[in-house]
Amino acid sequence: MDKIYNEHNYVSSLIGRQRLLSKKADIKNYAYCLVVIVIAGLIFIGALGLLAPAAASSATAGQLEITGDGVANPVTLTMEQLQGMEQYQHVYSTINTWPTKRWYVGQGVKLRDLMTIADIKPDAQTIIFTSSDSYSVTLTVKELLKDPRYYFPGLQENSASDGSIPGSPDDAQEVETILALLSAEGSVNPDEMNDMNALLMICGQRAVAEQTNNLFLKYISKIEVLTAEPLQWDKPKVNVDSGVVAAGTLLELNTKGSDVDKIYFTTDGSTPNINSPMYNWSAKRWWSQRPDSLSSINRAIEIREGTVIKAVTIGPGKLDSEVVTFTYKIGIPDQPQVPGGPPASVTLDEEAIRLKVGASYELAADVGPRNTVDKSVTWHSSNTSVAVVDNNGLVTLVGPGAAVITVRTVTGGLTASCLVTDMNSAVAVNNTVGAVNHEEIEVQLDLAGQSVTGAQMQELATEIPAGDPINSEEKQNPQDGQQLLKEKGQKLAAIDIPGGAPKKSDPDQDAQTWQVYEMSAEAMSIELPDQFNIMNAVLVIVFVCLFLSGVGVRYREYIKEAAR
Repeated sequence: MDKIYNEHNYVSSLIGRQRLLSKKADIKNYAYCLVVIVIAGLIFIGALGLLAPAAASSATAGQLEITGDGVANPVTLTMEQLQGMEQYQHVYSTINTWPTKRWYVGQGVKLRDLMTIADIKPDAQTIIFTSSDSYSVTLTVKELLKDPRYYFPGLQENSASDGSIPGSPDDAQEVETILALLSAEGSVNPDEMNDMNALLMICGQRAVAEQTNNLFLKYISKIEVLTAEPLQWDKPKVNVDSGVVAAGTLLELNTKGSDVDKIYFTTDGSTPNINSPMYNWSAKRWWSQRPDSLSSINRAIEIREGTVIKAVTIGPGKLDSEVVTFTYKIGIPDQPQVPGGPPASVTLDEEAIRLKVGASYELAADVGPRNTVDKSVTWHSSNTSVAVVDNNGLVTLVGPGAAVITVRTVTGGLTASCLVTDMNSAVAVNNTVGAVNHEEIEVQLDLAGQSVTGAQMQELATEIPAGDPINSEEKQNPQDGQQLLKEKGQKLAAIDIPGGAPKKSDPDQDAQTWQVYEMSAEAMSIELPDQFNIMNAVLVIVFVCLFLSGVGVRYREYIKEAAR
């Protein structure tokens, strides 16, 4: 009996020991899993930190470069040097392109002082601000340093937020354009300022209705001053030609861009300026998001009596357009023009442009006569390693050299061309009609498959005016006005195939028929909204709660098992 009892105790002891070893192994495995989870969580949080917008700030970059042929003393300034300079602080009024009114308060270095340090030249005409994440804003020297800019304390009179309802221009205070080291959006309280967006360009308004918030570029790391003459905004167009119209006719004004370029008009025959009524309050980038309210924001002009309308396009980075005049009388309008035959002509708004690599410019094609049935066109680049073009005529310079962009009517095969070169190209062409034999250049480029050399183009005139980088993809949130991700994929235009027959197009559809798609593998900086920091914190809290709840459950199970 004693032997049996001893054997039973021995077996029980073995079983207990095995259970203990098993529990120790479970604890060891659990600890190992815990370490792995913690390390993975730290890696995940660290990755989020790397993507946070603060990492892209110029404070991290630590310096500001001022360069270009428009300054005699190119200079690089550290953040410490900028902080040691005289600081200017003020409240700023602004409106975004939605449009929404808002306040800013900022403290930083005057742009005027920075230009003095770099010794800006008298013939400097353009200033390009570039952020550390490669966004850029182009402005003219005239509009930044010569035109007075103001803070309008009465901005929110008549409406607290609706930017299509002008505030009061009374008691305006002239302010300086600054690169802010400290700033706060939506506030007039200096105690709320921080360096999250430094360096942030902040400027005043030239008129109480001027939209400037889209110019507030953050993380600025480079200022380039150029002597090249700015381009000119295209003239406003109208949907109904001058002449006799029926009472109640609605006139709609438009431009090629209809975005940051704003149409100002008068109906009394006076010359319009930036203080005149604005037509396109809401930028084209927002039209698809507000179809029900757009007509009440960009309001058509109703004609009830004889009226003379004068209009001008004014916007950042370019010269004001020519003033155009439309004259209307009330009566019985002429019979509408009968649709005509095939196209008789096609022209482009530019014959030659120069761009920085990565910049874009939208060409506009005009197919005549006005009553032509089929106005559809295709676009073609002679050298896609230099420039690509999409089906809307948006040309993007992807590499150095020269290329010819050709537009061709689907019906009749009529063509017009524009020579595109990079800013440093040896090819130099003046913007003069007839200076370039585009067909010959296109043949040379198509056969050779390469850009034109300087020797081949010596007969061309002096210099192409600098093209203006289009920032239409640099979107502005209607709620916070922040820089967002620029779309890099582009729908490219049709490429002419020798011997290929063009497809038939719908006569009523003003669009291209052939499409080629190109996806860009170019590396790009991704900027996330400031709210992403909040999301990081929420994710971390959720992760910790889930982790602790899991630990608690496993611990309770272990206690119950140990108590058995």
